[in-house]
Amino acid sequence: MNDDITLFLILLFFAVMFISQALLLPAAGSKAKHKQLTKRLKETQSNLDEESRSLLREYYMRSLTPMDRRLVRFTFFESMKKNLELSGLYWTLSRTISVTLAISVFASMFALLLSQPWYVAIGAFVFIWLALHFFIQKRISDRLSKFEEQLPEALDVIRRMLQAGQPVTQAFNEVGNEMPPPIGIEFKNTYNLLNYGYDMRLAIMQMADRTPTVSMLAFSSAVLLQKETGGNLSENLEKVSQVLRARFKLARKIKTISAESRLSAWILVLSPFVLFLGMSLLHPDYVSPLYEDPRGFKLVSFGVISLFIGSLWIRKIINFEV
Repeated sequence: MNDDITLFLILLFFAVMFISQALLLPAAGSKAKHKQLTKRLKETQSNLDEESRSLLREYYMRSLTPMDRRLVRFTFFESMKKNLELSGLYWTLSRTISVTLAISVFASMFALLLSQPWYVAIGAFVFIWLALHFFIQKRISDRLSKFEEQLPEALDVIRRMLQAGQPVTQAFNEVGNEMPPPIGIEFKNTYNLLNYGYDMRLAIMQMADRTPTVSMLAFSSAVLLQKETGGNLSENLEKVSQVLRARFKLARKIKTISAESRLSAWILVLSPFVLFLGMSLLHPDYVSPLYEDPRGFKLVSFGVISLFIGSLWIRKIINFEV
């Protein structure tokens, strides 16, 4: 009986967590949503000569610890390291893995010491890694969203510096000194690369790789196009800034219009759990068949899966790509 109740509560817990994440993680500001952007960046990198690609790889590997250099040879760990960098967390890959592994093992052992079933220990182990994943994804989304909001103002600073007769390199330095993180740090790093002697293409590609957003694609395209074909970079940046501001205005308008739908989604998704808790407190006999009868687990499992699919469907409806 106790094992059945424990399994039932674990199912409810993971259901609430996954469903809430499906609704909470925004579409705007996420790195992997724009597949065309990722493809465009890869094509641009492939067009670089072999020496330039070697410099990019060498600069990246030089910033890693010896242990991280061994780990990033594997695709999974390389993707994990990339996510840590995108989130703005200055954690080494080896330390992140070791600390998370230690915490997950401790959580599993603690569950076993409390005489919990083996699947509870496995669930505790998996939960620590899922919590890390969701935390990193939330940091990535927040960081990239903030970067996109700051970019139009940074473009205005660069445009004014260019109109004053300053070079692009000095304009990057001014943005790095005057603007707060994360955009200030990114432009400062780009300025350091340019000051170190890197080509403009390499520096811009490094920056686009660290902040893979649609806004960054527009900015990098404008700079690289001016670098290759010439033209008035100040006018191009002014037009890019206007387009980005219009894009944010439309995104905020869509968010305001869909606010009622998002609230309805939360009510529809959370109402079964609130009803279950209320009935458990007021009339426990009404809900006891759910975890006493084997058919109850089937109903709960079907309901959880249906809620999760429905939450993804609702998220698809209320989130628009601008």
